Amino acid sequence: MPESPLLFCIVDIETTGGPPNGANITEVAAILHDGKRELDRWVHLIHPGAAIPPGITRLTGIDDTMVADALPFSERAHDLHAFLGDAVFVAHNVGFDLRYLQAAFKANGLHYNPRRLCTVRMSRKWIKGPQRYSLGALCGFLGIENEAHHRAWGDATATAELFSILWKDRATEIEDEMGRGEGSSWWPPHLPPDALADLPPTPGIYQFLDERGQKAYIGMSRNLSSRVRQHFNNASHPSRSQQLRRMVHGVAWQETGSELMALVLEDVLIRRHRPPLNSAQKVVGKGWSVEHFTCRADIRRLSLVKGRKPTAIRSFRSKAEAEKWLRKTATDHALNPTWCGLPGMAWSEGWQDNAASRKLHNARMEAWEMALRRAKKIQIDQSMLALPMAPDGTIPELLLEEGRFTAYRFRKAEGEAEWIYDAGSGRIDAAVERHFLEGPAASSIQVDGASQ
Repeated sequence: MPESPLLFCIVDIETTGGPPNGANITEVAAILHDGKRELDRWVHLIHPGAAIPPGITRLTGIDDTMVADALPFSERAHDLHAFLGDAVFVAHNVGFDLRYLQAAFKANGLHYNPRRLCTVRMSRKWIKGPQRYSLGALCGFLGIENEAHHRAWGDATATAELFSILWKDRATEIEDEMGRGEGSSWWPPHLPPDALADLPPTPGIYQFLDERGQKAYIGMSRNLSSRVRQHFNNASHPSRSQQLRRMVHGVAWQETGSELMALVLEDVLIRRHRPPLNSAQKVVGKGWSVEHFTCRADIRRLSLVKGRKPTAIRSFRSKAEAEKWLRKTATDHALNPTWCGLPGMAWSEGWQDNAASRKLHNARMEAWEMALRRAKKIQIDQSMLALPMAPDGTIPELLLEEGRFTAYRFRKAEGEAEWIYDAGSGRIDAAVERHFLEGPAASSIQVDGASQ
């Protein structure tokens, strides 16, 4: 192998789908390259340890019979790790391939944190003309032949030819592009290098701005610094991360002092500005509700039903969210889980279906419902809700009417501020209700010696 001052490993992998877990890779192709030509290659099918979904087989052509005799990654890990060595890791959408390999290496006790380059990012910077920058689109635009699209060896070979084209005219710039885990590989190409330097680890909202300074996406988090970076370095949604990288030219944020105020402000601003990438809040599902009733056996019960019911104790956006709340409620208030709409949990916790159990469960349910009614009355009677102070010294406040959100403001400690009125939403009302239901009015009830 001829010596080279700088070596690259151009990599492509195929998987069974799902997030990186160290065990779902089906094929790896790695081509050792010096920028001008291929020097060596490592290509192997990998047994993923589970059946390959039919949709993946249709996409890649790799089925269970092809990997039946292949070695698992654990038996290939050290060989691949040695082949990659200290070469610069290159891939088309580098975050995707690298995260899967890092997870697989980690599962086998190996550390891998190479310098890396992304041919998607470099192509967007230096190849003008294509409507799209997928590997297939670039191959068509540049006349690169791909003998096996969506097979690791075919895509890696095509990516190597693309890299040679880029290296020929941009070698110096490409050397400046290389990074090792400090974020340069996923950094949006139009975003200034210090754009996220001052992001605080506190609750608030953030806005991604496009090239005209318009709002492309609005979000909220209890930790602004962590959440914003997740958008650009998220292997679970690579296409969405790439879309954000292309679009974002600036980032703005506001600390709110609490997660509730961040949720309110996010909801208001999304409905006001309708950013193109905020698809989640545009789709409103029917949701789920938790209702309470007394059955024929005279047991106070809870049930989970689809849709938003006016008689519900609580409404939720998803079934999983509702079930999580039911489990917490049953645990916190020492209720029979089966009679709270969670079948199959009661008997493992020592509950029996007899008169004594029914009486104890009913007493605890009655005390809990009384606490809920007290919390709801406090919510309805309260016309204004003051939230924790924001870092800039202002006090976030919500204006309530019959317990429902109608306006918000950020008021200075010794002054007034105009209310900003808003039509509100079910999401905000649910968050406000949760604030009261989880507050002091609905906690610390003693029933039959049990702390609820």
